Amino acid sequence: MPSITELPCEIVAAILENLDHLRFLAPAALACRHFYTSFKESHGVEVSILRRQITPDVLPYSVALMEAARLPRPLTASAVRTLLDNLYNQPAGVAARLPKFPKALIKKMGRTHDAIHTLARSFARSALRGISPQSASSTSINLSPSEYFRFCSAFYRAEMFYKLFQGPAFEDNMHAALFFSRHPPWENEQLGCIYEYLEAKFAAASFDVVAHDVLFGELSIDYLRTAEAEDNEWRQTWLSHGIEFVYELSIARCYDAKRRMLESALDLDDVRVNLPEELRALYAGFDTRTIGQHSEEELHSIAPRPRDRPKGSMDPGPYQSWRNANSDSTLEESVMFNDKAWLRERAYVFWDRDRMLKLKHEDGFGQDPGSKPAYTDQDYQDMLESFEKRSRIWQ
Repeated sequence: MPSITELPCEIVAAILENLDHLRFLAPAALACRHFYTSFKESHGVEVSILRRQITPDVLPYSVALMEAARLPRPLTASAVRTLLDNLYNQPAGVAARLPKFPKALIKKMGRTHDAIHTLARSFARSALRGISPQSASSTSINLSPSEYFRFCSAFYRAEMFYKLFQGPAFEDNMHAALFFSRHPPWENEQLGCIYEYLEAKFAAASFDVVAHDVLFGELSIDYLRTAEAEDNEWRQTWLSHGIEFVYELSIARCYDAKRRMLESALDLDDVRVNLPEELRALYAGFDTRTIGQHSEEELHSIAPRPRDRPKGSMDPGPYQSWRNANSDSTLEESVMFNDKAWLRERAYVFWDRDRMLKLKHEDGFGQDPGSKPAYTDQDYQDMLESFEKRSRIWQ
């Protein structure tokens, strides 16, 4: 029997193409000279592996995100519209452009998807634990293919928003016209869920540094209030750097690494964009009727769906959960409003109908736990005193 080092290069390349993740490619290719030579003489190995790593429904979002980052700056409305038209109306055509990407960009896609995959599953696990603690273990969660698509695509859409609309490139209402108008209200509410999860992730990862670093004290950077607070533009700026920034900060292992990341991203006016503010303004003055007074046809016609839409977006669960939760609210009040924060924490617009039918026997999404103060008056006073002390040290 011939040894593996005697196999034709084509066979070795086919073996490499069946690896489950790009991170396995380098160790495999460097296992011996014959493997390395076979890899170098073959084309498309990385693409084949990436197609195994990223599910077909999610792949167009991954490709489009890389294309968004490569658009010439300053961006034009025409370029953004074309990119989004292709993604939403011809997703298969977008995915088909992957083989033309340089290898460095394919590796970047893999790293980005790793971050989104990890965050998506972490959010889903946390949300399901809030709904039904006994049905979500601390280490694993079983998402259906459509639920997995929904979580991942929402993270990709949020990252796309930050890549396309950072800074003062467009008029205020252009965001809605180009981006949000392509989604029905319950999918825009998904973006609200993602945003609040990311902010909570960022707050936990950055707290120690922002609360103690001398520079951040000199700048009086608020570490207690949310990014929507009037005087907390710094946190909104950091969040505007996007999902990968938040993810890398959350996995940074030491204080100094986090401090360097935060200091390098203090470009206040260049990138800041306020996603929750944009979401709240979407349907202002749209219709004074409550959601319960709208017909199903009216609600679905707000953002007509493309014919070639992913299967994962067809399950009625998210729409039904959104409609039930907002039946007494106007359309304006149905996206990113404070009284639904506890439901967004439980990812109420992400779950399949079958899962929700099962959970209805377990009290649905549970009860509103009521708002809990994020900090006390004493905490706030301590923060102001900390600013003064750190400012004196800085000077």
